[in-house]
Amino acid sequence: MTENQSREISTEIAEIEHIIRIFKEKFSAGTTTADDFITITELELMWGELQQRTNNIYSDMIRKLMSEVDESDLIRKKKTTTGSWA
Repeated sequence: MTENQSREISTEIAEIEHIIRIFKEKFSAGTTTADDFITITELELMWGELQQRTNNIYSDMIRKLMSEVDESDLIRKKKTTTGSWA
């Protein structure tokens, strides 16, 4: 793993931790007092936002990793395998 990749992973982890921390703070604020207790609808919205924001990070990460794969050996092997069937 290169230093740049390591930095990117650290940034992604920090971003996920930040998103989770915000969720926990909102959840805690919404469950502290009975007068201002969070509704199920609000909780579902918060949960959905948490999932969406973290899924975006995971999707971006996987797309980037896939774009960095060197497929030349795989393509060459597939061509030789496919070519022998023709």
